[in-house]
Amino acid sequence: MHDVITVGVPVLAILFGILFNQRGLDKLEARLDNRVNGLEARMDRMQADLTGRIDRIQADLTRFYQILGEHGGKIELLSKK
Repeated sequence: MHDVITVGVPVLAILFGILFNQRGLDKLEARLDNRVNGLEARMDRMQADLTGRIDRIQADLTRFYQILGEHGGKIELLSKK
């Protein structure tokens, strides 16, 4: 009987520790999943914002080069006079 207590109590303590540790890991995994999902949503919003900004910059550059071409033609006409 003494041997059963000597071996059984540490084994039960080890099994309880494993179970307790597993529950803690599950909670940590859930917290990390929530945080990762939040970061993914935030990155998606930032990507959409940056795409919009790049589109506006591209439109501005297109208009700039149109105006530059018009001015280049006018400069050539003035230089010929």
